Amino acid sequence: MGTDGRYADRSHPNVSVRLCARRYVPASRLARAHVDAKRRRHLKRPCDHHLSDTRRGRSMKERAEFRTSQGVVPFGVGAIIDFLDESLMSAGLDAWPYELADPSVKPEILKSSQVVDGRLARRLSAELGRPIDFFLSPTEAPDIAPRGTPHLDRADMPFVRFPNWHFCPRCRHLKHVPWNTPWRSEGLRCHNPGRRAEGEAKPCSELPAKRRPRLSPVRFVTACEAGHMMDFPWHEWAHSGDIPACAPETAQLYLYSTTAAGLAGVVVKCTSCGSSRSMAGAFQRDALRGMATPSCCGERPWLGPDGTVDCPSLVPQTIQRGASNSYFAKLTSSILIPPYSAKVQQVLDRPDIWDEITSFTVEGKPHLPFLKTKARNLGLDEDAFIAAVLQRLSGDGTAAADTYTDETRYRFDEYKAYTGARPPELERHDFDTKACDVRGYEPWFAQAFEAVVLVRRLRETRVLTGFTRLVPPDAAGGALAALSLAPKRWLPGFSVRGEGIFLQFSRERLAAWRALPEIEARVGGLQTQLTRLAVERGRPVRVITPAYLLIHSFAHLLIRQLAFECGYDSSSLRERLYVSDDSAHPMAGLLVYTASGDSEGTLGGLVRQGEAGRLDATVRAALANAAICSSDPLCIESEGQGTNALNRAACHACALLPETSCEEGNLLLDRVVAIGTPENSGLGYFGSVMI
Repeated sequence: MGTDGRYADRSHPNVSVRLCARRYVPASRLARAHVDAKRRRHLKRPCDHHLSDTRRGRSMKERAEFRTSQGVVPFGVGAIIDFLDESLMSAGLDAWPYELADPSVKPEILKSSQVVDGRLARRLSAELGRPIDFFLSPTEAPDIAPRGTPHLDRADMPFVRFPNWHFCPRCRHLKHVPWNTPWRSEGLRCHNPGRRAEGEAKPCSELPAKRRPRLSPVRFVTACEAGHMMDFPWHEWAHSGDIPACAPETAQLYLYSTTAAGLAGVVVKCTSCGSSRSMAGAFQRDALRGMATPSCCGERPWLGPDGTVDCPSLVPQTIQRGASNSYFAKLTSSILIPPYSAKVQQVLDRPDIWDEITSFTVEGKPHLPFLKTKARNLGLDEDAFIAAVLQRLSGDGTAAADTYTDETRYRFDEYKAYTGARPPELERHDFDTKACDVRGYEPWFAQAFEAVVLVRRLRETRVLTGFTRLVPPDAAGGALAALSLAPKRWLPGFSVRGEGIFLQFSRERLAAWRALPEIEARVGGLQTQLTRLAVERGRPVRVITPAYLLIHSFAHLLIRQLAFECGYDSSSLRERLYVSDDSAHPMAGLLVYTASGDSEGTLGGLVRQGEAGRLDATVRAALANAAICSSDPLCIESEGQGTNALNRAACHACALLPETSCEEGNLLLDRVVAIGTPENSGLGYFGSVMI
């Protein structure tokens, strides 16, 4: 597609990333964003980023690879990624291979990268107010595309360049580079004919072409809470003093450092008129309010040149492009449970197969010979397949399941699946459980828990529904940045198989513990802080119960100990909380499960650790370790710590986990509700163990 198109495909043999038309790829020296999922499985440490490869004649610095799942999070749509000397932003769904492929090859892409979870699709359809048919994982691009399948050769992840402002590390010249300039094929090299000061070495433009330094992206950008992101207004910032501003076309801007500390030592100067200003104060909330363009420009670089919208009410804020608040992904996850985990149901949840079945009818009824042939081709039992199709067509199948209106109702079905009967033998590929008799554990353990379920196999689906900037999704008032120019019937996602341990707390013991007046007072302090924050942000007030604080805090203590005893990295384990006081959906349990298994799952070490004689010893050790924190007595006596003071006795030394492992972002934690205090161990749910 040419320069007038929305996206530009690669036109040079070394180019393998497609960018929006305003931000072209230089035809030389490009970081390849290649998803090589199969090769990742053979690496000894699959968590490492594979950044070196010499296949197809590429040097080690010209290629970068990451796992398929990383194309959804953390490198999802709108996220900024640093590739060596490049700064790229993941492009929107309009630029994904599935959208750009010819209709004739789309079924082949679906076959290789479609993620099926009918229950989650129906939930998101109700939540987003539009139909969601399926999910797609980033398409794997082979080294050599098979003949007749050109879409596979351009299956690399699409990116746009951001920011547009670059500087020369030699002469410190600031340059705004529109990526349709004629010299883009020469690489991002400095062409500055001037000097920052008299008496300096010859300008970069007089150096031999290959010796001219490459431009580096600036580290400062601006963003607003609506998810928009723009270049920092360098010209306006440098000319915000008393000296009259010169025209942007003639201004010569330089970014250099002085001996001053912090941002005061970073100065942007215009040599054309002499104006200069340090970056001190640039990160203040209203620092850009006095600029020539005080409001947000509404730019959405990930959506290409047509992505700009009006955003007159918000003032952008300065951030560093790699800052943690530059991108907050909104992920929705789901555990595949019966009957959705049955193979026949997963097949019928695929839109392409279901559309084929419903379109091949005789007098409005399904054609049985066709269904038998289809079942044989799919490797399914004919009678079971036909029965499932007829049941679904009659409205009694999973396609007509209740619409999930909230997270509690959705998780309650998973809660029942853990405590219910084991799935039939032929339906255990994606969900298999084994209930343990709690009487086989130590007496104190049997008093604390009603049920222990070893989840031998599970499959989790994670879907990206949007993202925010500056503030997390829960604090953004529900407003998410769009993933595409127009809503689509699919979302990016991936699935991961693993194993887990499910624990159900004793309801009688829990009721007696939460009746303690000290517990209500302790939880009330966090509730007061939550209410204050909700009122300030205009958000609904969330109610935190003692049971939720206990189960969440205990999950953290257990994961930390399991990581020590099982050999799993703590970031490879995740928590999934099931807590509700709703009389229709009562829950009091948690699932600790692996989060980074490949398509075949993990090796069973976590399940083995849940057996009698092991799990009770692990829990005892976790509680004993939590009783002593290197930050005590400050930690255990804290009235509020962490982000917005939403933790009590919980810090990095005793209770916090990698944020990817925690559903609450390491908030709403208090180990005292589990173990008590040195003066009163009875305050903790497991206080009798601590005596």
